[in-house]
This record gives sequence, structure tokens and C-alpha cells, in this order.
Amino acid sequence: MSTCIIDTTPGPHDRDLSLTPPEPCGDSVVVDGEIYARGVRIGELVGTVGYVDMLFFQVLGRYPSQVERRMTEAYLVSLCEHGVTSPSTHGARVSASVRAPFAGSAIAFIAGAMGPYHFGALEQAMLELRDMVARAESTEEHVESRVRRGVRIWGFGHRFHKSNDGSGRHPDAVDRFHERADPRVRRLIELADQLGWDGPHLRAARDIGRLLYQRKRIPINIDGIAAGLLLDMGFDPASAMLFVIVGRLPNIARLHLEEQAQTPNRFVALATNADPGFRRTTDREQKP
Repeated sequence: MSTCIIDTTPGPHDRDLSLTPPEPCGDSVVVDGEIYARGVRIGELVGTVGYVDMLFFQVLGRYPSQVERRMTEAYLVSLCEHGVTSPSTHGARVSASVRAPFAGSAIAFIAGAMGPYHFGALEQAMLELRDMVARAESTEEHVESRVRRGVRIWGFGHRFHKSNDGSGRHPDAVDRFHERADPRVRRLIELADQLGWDGPHLRAARDIGRLLYQRKRIPINIDGIAAGLLLDMGFDPASAMLFVIVGRLPNIARLHLEEQAQTPNRFVALATNADPGFRRTTDREQKP
């Protein structure tokens, strides 16, 4: 990346930044009290670019296209809710129940989300998909090799979002159902098709999904779709948790606030009320 000249001249800037947002061209520094993000005054970015624009600006050193912006926003929205069934919400709610500050609930959420059998699956799916496309391995070869060795294919299957045609009796089952089990996947695919998205990684993910559904009625999940999209945009698998955290934290904030209206430490009672010999006490009732 080229290095731009840091302009430390005080005073307003007259150019219409809404028409030509400043391009990243240098380092992130603070000079004489002025903040520069990738060589651009932060004041030239505030009110000029959107949050998704800034995400691309910081991580990829460029702005997204209109299609990339739309798909990224849609994906982040899709992450914002999954009820209280998501394992990472449990730790956050317990933290909130003992009246830990929101930061504690957020940390508990992140810790639970990192596992490969939860949100950590996104990074695994990106790594697997990137390797498959880089080696020009066919979908059939990839699926056959993994199935034969009993190795999990990341980004497929979900404990709640099952096949709509598990019996396989429907004559058009694959075409009708293989991308329909999860409402988030369904909408992201519809949007990608509407916008003409045809990147190699998303295409490979969808091809795997079709074949897996055909063979085992295992549908593609949100991580499989997201892995294809993010790789097509140029994001590294190491950045996967960025999207998970940004997308789900609004939901965690809501759950944290809702928990404040509940009885403190209520999860102890919920966990032990099945034991008929358990007598619920409070600290005040416990004798030395």
C-alpha cells in the first residue's frame, strides 16, 4: 500500500466527501492530536462512510462494492437472533443473572462462541473451503474423501434446522429443499441470487450442499453460506470471529438487559430444582 502525505493543516475541508470517500493510503497514527485511520483523518470518515464501509476499510484496506455492502449487512443481521437456544447465550445470561456488568456477559458470550462446534465452525468452514478451491478439487472428490474417512464437512447440518424432506420421497427434494432448512440461509441465498453473486467460494459451498443433501439430507447451514461469501470478498479465516461478535452482540445486549428484571442468580434454582432433596437458600439463611 502506498503511503499518503499526512496533512496536518488545521481548518475545515471543503470537498464533498459523500461523492468521493477518502481512500486508505497509509498508517493509523495520531499526529498533533489528529487521528488518522490508514492515513485518512478520522473526521473525513465520520459521517461520510457507513459502518460496513469502515469494516472493509480497516480489515481489507478498501471499501466494499454496493453488492458486498448489501450482502455483509444482510449477513450481520442474520446473526442477530437465535433465541436462547444458542449455547453462547447461556454463559452471557448466567453472567447477567449474577449482576456482572455487560462487559462480563459479552466476554462470556465470546468465550462460548469460539468453540468449533458453535460459532468457531465459521473459521473451520472458511479454512476447508479455501483449501478446496485453491487445490481445484471437485465437489465430488471433496465430499467422497471426507465421507469415506468419516471426517466432518464444516458448514453443513444443524441441530434445529433440519431437512424439510427427510424421507427423500419428494421427487424434487434436492432442488426444492437443500437450501431451505434455515430461514437465514434461505434469505441470504435469495439475496445473493438477486444481486448476481457468483464467487467461486460461495459456488463451491452451494455445490457441496447440493451433493450432501442428495446423499444424506444434510442441508447447508449459516456458516457454510457465510464462509463462501466472506472468502469471495477477500476476508481471511482468522477474521471469522469479527463477524460473529459484531453480528450477535446486539442480541447479547438485549438478553443482558432483560436478565436485570429477573431474580438474581436464578440459574442455580433452575439447575437444581429437579433434586427433591435440594432446599433453596440465600446467603442470609446459611449458618456458620
